[in-house]
Amino acid sequence: MRCRYVREIYRNEVNDYCVFIYQTEDSSVPLAARVSRNKEGEILFRAVGNGLLQIDEIEVELYGKWCKNKHGIQLAVETFDQILPQTIEGIKGYLASGMIKGIGPRTAELITDRFGVRTFEVLEKEPDKLLQIKGITEKKLKAILFSYRESYALRDLAAYLKPYKITDRKIQRIYEEFGRDSLNTVKNRPFSLCGISGFGFLNVDEIARANQCLLNDPMRIEGCVTYCMDLVMKDGHLYQEKEQFTDMVYHQLNAEFSAEVVQEREVNTVIYHMTQDGRLVVEQGAIYPLYNYRNETETAEIIAQILIDEEQKAVEEKELDRLITEAQKELGILLSQRQKEAVKMVFLNLLSIISGGPGTGKTTVEKVLLYVYHKTGGRNALLMAPTGRASRRMAESTGDVSACTMHNGLGLLGDDEDFEPERMDLEADFIILDEQSMVDMRLAAAFYRHIRKGTRIVLVGDVNQLPSVGPGNVFRELVLCGIVPLTVLDMVFRQGKNSRIASNAKLIQENNAMLEYGTDFVFLPAASDKEASEIVRKIYLEAAEQEGIEKVQILTPYRKRGAVSVNALNEQLREKINPVEIGKAQMKAGGKVFRTGDKIIQNKNKDGISNGDIGFIREIYLDEDGMEKAELEFGDGRIAEYGMEEMEMIDHSYATTIHKSQGSEYPIVIIPWIPMFYKMLKRNILYTGITRAQIQVYIVGSKRSIVQAVHSPQAVNRNTRLGERVIERFYQLKNSKKQDVEYEQIAMNF
Repeated sequence: MRCRYVREIYRNEVNDYCVFIYQTEDSSVPLAARVSRNKEGEILFRAVGNGLLQIDEIEVELYGKWCKNKHGIQLAVETFDQILPQTIEGIKGYLASGMIKGIGPRTAELITDRFGVRTFEVLEKEPDKLLQIKGITEKKLKAILFSYRESYALRDLAAYLKPYKITDRKIQRIYEEFGRDSLNTVKNRPFSLCGISGFGFLNVDEIARANQCLLNDPMRIEGCVTYCMDLVMKDGHLYQEKEQFTDMVYHQLNAEFSAEVVQEREVNTVIYHMTQDGRLVVEQGAIYPLYNYRNETETAEIIAQILIDEEQKAVEEKELDRLITEAQKELGILLSQRQKEAVKMVFLNLLSIISGGPGTGKTTVEKVLLYVYHKTGGRNALLMAPTGRASRRMAESTGDVSACTMHNGLGLLGDDEDFEPERMDLEADFIILDEQSMVDMRLAAAFYRHIRKGTRIVLVGDVNQLPSVGPGNVFRELVLCGIVPLTVLDMVFRQGKNSRIASNAKLIQENNAMLEYGTDFVFLPAASDKEASEIVRKIYLEAAEQEGIEKVQILTPYRKRGAVSVNALNEQLREKINPVEIGKAQMKAGGKVFRTGDKIIQNKNKDGISNGDIGFIREIYLDEDGMEKAELEFGDGRIAEYGMEEMEMIDHSYATTIHKSQGSEYPIVIIPWIPMFYKMLKRNILYTGITRAQIQVYIVGSKRSIVQAVHSPQAVNRNTRLGERVIERFYQLKNSKKQDVEYEQIAMNF
């Protein structure tokens, strides 16, 4: 039915479900469905559907069924086509309507002045001619063409995939990959989608089964193998035992069927072929993705080589004693005996580890290390940490403003899948790496591959904190392997001798649940998640009003579960702290609604903004071409302008997960800790949460849950062989060197 948009009745900002009024001259509209007639005598009716066209400048052809509900009879739209205008004024109105990203009213006028009624022909057949228009660059032209083609070529694809809950961004990725053959690919070769980033096996399998694909198709099995390996890595593992993994894939493929549809033999055949073509590696009964295997083995080889290297640039011990004494005097500090031992260890070895809990003086040792290094003639030190916040803390505490993230130091421009640094070697000969518990196997491998021979490396971190989000447990493996020189700092300096935060952190690590409570470490009981939510919000709002919103942070174990999850608390608090107001701009991106003044967090590394950086939305506006933009401020004078696509990297941050908080410090921390979080009630999660606080901690929930966490096993069981590989390779090299010396002596004697 040909019609035109009139007005909006309802629109869901999250799933884009719409109820709109349209007008038409088509008399086939059922009498009971007619809302009224307009002045021109056209029929008005209701239409419902996802992503309906909301522009009155152009006509659309709606396809669907008339359905009856409590609101009466309305058209349930399944698909629709846009009808392009034929007049210059109509074309100009269409271009300026916002339908095509990158073209605003001014640009629309310039285009129609130049090409007239041939405008759409130029867009279709000779798009490069648009470069003649002032303000249209090659980059902008690419965005214009993508948006223009998307509105047509993606329409049928989107309509087909809507029942499968595929997001618009993923639909765009399909189109980018397969072009005009996208719909045919989805219908006839659906498992090809598994090769596109962000497509899970479960979604693809649902589409494939709807199209009657063979259930034992090797592509289906291969997609399931990849899906199951992703699950293994999400649990932090670098590999899985082959028998367990095969069983996991087999059960996933047959889970929803009463009879066996895929045999174990067929699963083993696909895994064999994936090892033959190099995507998987099987070693000693363990099955690895190739990149995990390479990262682990190559990193172990490099570390063993560093440890065995005889060309160590050791400083004489007497000289070290003198320089340490001098450093204390010049810097106005007093080192403990253990801190002095840490400094000496660093300059007697090429690779060493300094571990310790919060406030144990790791930063003080870093200052002395830099002092001694420069006094011994060093000129090329580099300070790095895995997150932007941690690297900025290093810069502030040591005075070395060049401290950077490991990503920036290695030339990693983002969270790229190939993860290959642009620069081949780090030029520094002395590197201090902080917050090493956060470094996963992939980032560690990128670092060790790009250091120069003879570089002195210091790894600093807290082995009791949560392991990295990504697979691997690099820092813990190197600490426990026993052959990397290690100093553990255990005297607390930061919060003061009487700090309950520091003393309780120590009790937790000693498996002692008899925590001390007081003004700086407060426990508030809550019988349910809803009650906990009310208490958490009350404390947050009071503390934010008194101390400032930047100084208060809610840390919770779960992102989505219950009333005290990250998502639930962010939604509730945002409406209290930054409610809708007349004149306050909003924008929608990634299924979320943002508004000016929102507190936000970055979720990916991008152009000087690091994953985990917290900031505020200062302004939301339309640029000269009518494109929505947001101006974000991340502190330290860092201002960023984000469009719709970049805003998908942003979340609200009144509450964040404890995992996300690593490498951060806040004056006041509020932690909901309730029985329904039973899977996350772990000692290292609780420890990490409370040690983010500098001044005050509130725990809201159940003391029984605290006891459960404190008495949970400390060891983090992740499938990784890094430590044993380092040990094995170290002794191989050591024995080889010993034999070389013996052969050399025999040759000299001969």
